[in-house]
Amino acid sequence: MPDASPDHSVDLLERLAHDLRGPLSPLQTAAYLLRRDDVDPQRQKELLEIIDRQTSRLSGMVQEVSDWMRARKARLVGTKEPLGVPMLVELVCATRPAVSVDLPESLDEANVLGDAQRLTQMLGTLLDWAQALDPQGTITLRASRDGEVLSLRLAAPPVEGGMVQLDGLFRMPQAVPFDEGLGMRLLIAREIATAHGGEITGEGGTDGTTVVVRLPLDE
Repeated sequence: MPDASPDHSVDLLERLAHDLRGPLSPLQTAAYLLRRDDVDPQRQKELLEIIDRQTSRLSGMVQEVSDWMRARKARLVGTKEPLGVPMLVELVCATRPAVSVDLPESLDEANVLGDAQRLTQMLGTLLDWAQALDPQGTITLRASRDGEVLSLRLAAPPVEGGMVQLDGLFRMPQAVPFDEGLGMRLLIAREIATAHGGEITGEGGTDGTTVVVRLPLDE
């Protein structure tokens, strides 16, 4: 986890205070305008959509803080049970049509021992981040087996402007979050992998970016 010194904690709290004001301002404005009698129905609909979008964003921020604190207390992962690799991939990719999956038959009966909700959250976060690099592109998820280890490689196409900076990506909060959140989702994903005895690494180049998740198989 990032440095937990007092100075770092103060910096983090200052950032939280700043970022949490982001969704509050449009929420307050929308609520104020909805009280007016001269707001037409179309404008009311637009304002309600703003409220829905910003409350969802605020809820996600609060969830990040909650997960972050759970990770610091080693309480992020719950009960671990055998979870089939095909099921894990299906749970994550079912709602993400822009993901191309390569799952070999050798993993049809393979399991990982873990918290299904957290593992799904971890992979979903990584896929969402990769998709944000190129919203129109296709992410490739390739699963493979190396002895008793499951490897999941998430390959994103090249992005305009050059290579993605991977240094510190899974060690420090993102200065510019990919999802308008607090920038801690990738750190939380790393903590989920670590709590399952695994790891997340990144590989970048001019031909694209690949994130590799390694998890022990349950035999």
